[in-house]
Amino acid sequence: MSWEGIDHALNRVRGEVDRISLNLTDLERHGTYRLLCGADPVGGTRSRWAVADGHAHRLWRTHAVFESVVETAVRLRETGVAEPQDELTRLLTGESVILPLDEVPVHERGLLDPDTESITLAEATARMTADYEAITEVVSAVETSWDALHPRLNELDAMWQEVCTLSDMVEVPDDAHEGLRAELERVGDTVRRDPLALVVDGGVDTSALDRLRSVLDRTRGELRDALRMRDSYDESVGRLDSAIDDVEQVVTRCRELRTRVVAKISSPAAIDVPDPVPELRAAVTAMDALRSRRRWRALGARLGELERSVHETGDDARDRERNLGGLLQRRAELRGRLDAFRARAVRLGLAEDERLVESHGRAHWELWNAPCDLRAATVALSAYQRTLQELAGTETPSIRTRAGDRASDGENDGGVNR
Repeated sequence: MSWEGIDHALNRVRGEVDRISLNLTDLERHGTYRLLCGADPVGGTRSRWAVADGHAHRLWRTHAVFESVVETAVRLRETGVAEPQDELTRLLTGESVILPLDEVPVHERGLLDPDTESITLAEATARMTADYEAITEVVSAVETSWDALHPRLNELDAMWQEVCTLSDMVEVPDDAHEGLRAELERVGDTVRRDPLALVVDGGVDTSALDRLRSVLDRTRGELRDALRMRDSYDESVGRLDSAIDDVEQVVTRCRELRTRVVAKISSPAAIDVPDPVPELRAAVTAMDALRSRRRWRALGARLGELERSVHETGDDARDRERNLGGLLQRRAELRGRLDAFRARAVRLGLAEDERLVESHGRAHWELWNAPCDLRAATVALSAYQRTLQELAGTETPSIRTRAGDRASDGENDGGVNR
């Protein structure tokens, strides 16, 4: 090998030594790598890290010998004499990197088997590159998993601490959340010691932590309600009573409206209006028994249930009120339309036409009869409109499609849902 070739090869391997040393230093300082080195992983993470750790030991061992050979070559080149040329050629291109072989079990070992192997600098570089990639693959996978899981786990730990604090404040037995505590410990142990168990198809499976968060959040909410009941029972019950009073007013108004609707409209039939107020008030009274036994958590849960029930029953009563009011509004609308068609007939001088008089009388009777049938009234009004159109010879705006077999649902049922 010429001196020019030697210098070129020597500069290349010196650069490789520097780059490899820098990357290995960065790897040693990497947080996840350091945690894995000092951790006691289990499961699949333990298996994969054991393989990666083997690559790490071989990488450091190969790097030490590789660096030593390069330093020897550099010293020889600095002598400036001709004799080292052959030796430099051997060091730079020959099998100058002598490495100990991995330990072989006794039953697989021959008496004269070698305990070392010799490879070139280029082969050593390729081997170190493969080892480095094998290590960083595992480190990267663990880091990705921990980046996704640790923030969630920290949040769960904070929620658990709050649950414990609230439990003490409302006198919940120590073992009340034993199952939840055990599940949190199990999930936490998996995250810390076997994070790769939660890597599925290249993504991190957070479903177990998300489910646990939902349970903790619900438990925390119940305990907060319990604390609120302990500290402000009278105020909470007072607000609940006030909300029930509001529902009672809506139900009373709705039932009175239904009475008017039943008296004025026979079809569609008026919907029923149940009265949930007595049951709600009885439930509030029953809370006193829980309070006397200082069952704050049960009280908090019961308060939440009652608040939802009051809200839902209030919404239901208001919906029924709108439905009933819609029937009266529909009747008023149909009456107004009949008056408008009658006024048009008068303007056209057709009001006394025998066909219109008969059709108007039928529609008028249907709309002013009590209780009236909105379905029949809608059909009669449509018949009056068609007769007026035929006599006038012009089209007037239609209130609905024609009554009969092809009539719209709105005509057949008075335009109001049951």
